[in-house]
Amino acid sequence: MEGREDPARVVKEALAKALVYYYPLAGRTWEGPDCKLGVDCTGEGILFVEADADVSLQELGDSMKPPCGFVNEVLGDVAGSRDIIGCPLLSVQASIV
Repeated sequence: MEGREDPARVVKEALAKALVYYYPLAGRTWEGPDCKLGVDCTGEGILFVEADADVSLQELGDSMKPPCGFVNEVLGDVAGSRDIIGCPLLSVQASIV
């Protein structure tokens, strides 16, 4: 990666700037009366995962279209991200080749 910026850092910084205007996305879900979901604007931030990949999107071609047979290999399973209550509203995964 010599001579170019770190793509994950670029994506992370761009998201930080853009999400200022969409601050509820940095909050967490909560359950209110009558099982209604709400957003607590806690400012905790979104879930950002950086991953290393040894294949490019060009190499994958049309195999990324649904049904994707290797979705479990390319998407990270981050602890605490499967629940609804108390979880981030947005998660972003940046896979770097």
